[in-house]
Amino acid sequence: MSVQINNNFQKNANISMVAQLLWKSPGISRVEIARRLDLYRSTVSNIINTLIENGVVFEEKEGEAMPQGGRKPIFLGLNERFGCVLGLELQPSGFHAVVLNVFGSVLFSESGALPDLPFNDAVDHVIARMMPSVQTSGIPLLGVCVGIPGIVDAGTGTVIKSDPFHLSGHEFSKPFAEKYGVPVLLENDANCLAWYELANNRGTDLRNFVCLNSEFQTEGARFGETTGMSVGIGVAIGGAVYSGSRHAAGEFVSLSWRDGSHGQTGLPPDRMRLVKTDPDAFAEWTGDLFASFAPIVAVLDPEAVFVHGELARRADSVRAIIAERVAQFGAFLARAGCELRFGDGDDFLVAAGAAQMFFMNLFSVPSCTTGESGTTIDWDSVFAITAKARP
Repeated sequence: MSVQINNNFQKNANISMVAQLLWKSPGISRVEIARRLDLYRSTVSNIINTLIENGVVFEEKEGEAMPQGGRKPIFLGLNERFGCVLGLELQPSGFHAVVLNVFGSVLFSESGALPDLPFNDAVDHVIARMMPSVQTSGIPLLGVCVGIPGIVDAGTGTVIKSDPFHLSGHEFSKPFAEKYGVPVLLENDANCLAWYELANNRGTDLRNFVCLNSEFQTEGARFGETTGMSVGIGVAIGGAVYSGSRHAAGEFVSLSWRDGSHGQTGLPPDRMRLVKTDPDAFAEWTGDLFASFAPIVAVLDPEAVFVHGELARRADSVRAIIAERVAQFGAFLARAGCELRFGDGDDFLVAAGAAQMFFMNLFSVPSCTTGESGTTIDWDSVFAITAKARP
């Protein structure tokens, strides 16, 4: 039995290595793949044949023969229609949903309010609402990936604790996977942004960074979220999203927070209600945030800090506030050579990052390393899904 397990592990590892290289560097040949991965050409050929038979890879074109002669190289590419993934961001205020292909292109997107139903029923309603769009595309659905605020065990698909949704020890992924017949992954919403950046920068050497996410939550939303700005932090270390020993890495409270404080900051609730509309309140909150964020960045020593959400939508104001109120933050970044990068504030980035998490795991070499977020996607399971979809 152990020999079979080891063989399956090695097979999935080799397939992932080859597919990942094609994902990062499309248009390379079998010979080049063997050279870069230090694999036997026969091993690479067998893997490529398997991927071609399952509709994952296709032969693009024939290259020029080498001066010394021999066979002309055949360049390979990933089939953008071999599968798609549904990504969801769930917040008390509503949902954002996207369907992505393997290259991260958005096939469909939709936003809306969560229905007045228990949590799992509300999620099921959203997934079912997106299914006709997936079916219309004619591309097999490989998985569903969901990002929510809170502490999440991505490996088991369990919500350890989510105050906004009043959940604790909540089994999430298993019932949905059984119903829809595809893997269903769960992740913290800020971590989804880290997955997004890893996928978006997969052709670069960027491996260590921090993502700062922020969204304004309105009191009286479906699950009773209080009014104010919520903050989450996603951390990538060594090219993988880090969840911590208790899956709580990235949970944030500011330096002004005290026992008994309301929310993530020590600023009064009445002041927090004005953050979205009052420039002075926004400046006070932003100054408190980045003063608290500076020690985190100093300890982690990232290559870049990505800023998303409401802060990204106000990038010019945020830069000015940092320069005026938290000059030490900018000075530290400059000294450390760490780049501050603002996103475009796209509402769908968390949902897109959730979907990208699936592809990042599919194309990653399986590992038994603990402390990393995510779960292993088995290639045999993916092949079984795509086989069912073929005529």
